[in-house]
Amino acid sequence: MIMRALQLILLLMILAPIPVVAQGYNDAMTFSGNGMLVQKYRLRIIAENIANVSTHMTDRGEPYRKKLVMVVPDKDGVRVAGVAESQKAFGRVYDPSHVYSDKDGYLGLPNFELNDEMVNLSYTNLLYEANTTVFKSSRQMFQNTLELLK
Repeated sequence: MIMRALQLILLLMILAPIPVVAQGYNDAMTFSGNGMLVQKYRLRIIAENIANVSTHMTDRGEPYRKKLVMVVPDKDGVRVAGVAESQKAFGRVYDPSHVYSDKDGYLGLPNFELNDEMVNLSYTNLLYEANTTVFKSSRQMFQNTLELLK
């Protein structure tokens, strides 16, 4: 269900993109500021996923499900549309001595790999830094323009 919603959002983004045209320094700072906020939120969700890499049982009686941040374009760049849970199948390992093993002796594992999340963390951090660089450059250009007008 959630994967279907993600596919629909991606299809809408491809078929009906929102035109984003920067008009000045303020727009560049707005777009990069929103980008920083989105990447900061993604970093928080990725950190939550990493913290739960060995959570074998949640309140729902199943292993931890990976969370995904849904990002959509809008008139100010991008924004977070929500958080979805991955519907990928859980991993299983045979460990009859574990307290959360099922009746057949299999232990459920979260539906993501730590290595993948570390790559996502690194990539998201790069995107955050890129938005920070754009924001700082725009601010510096704005300040330089003000100095020229004095």
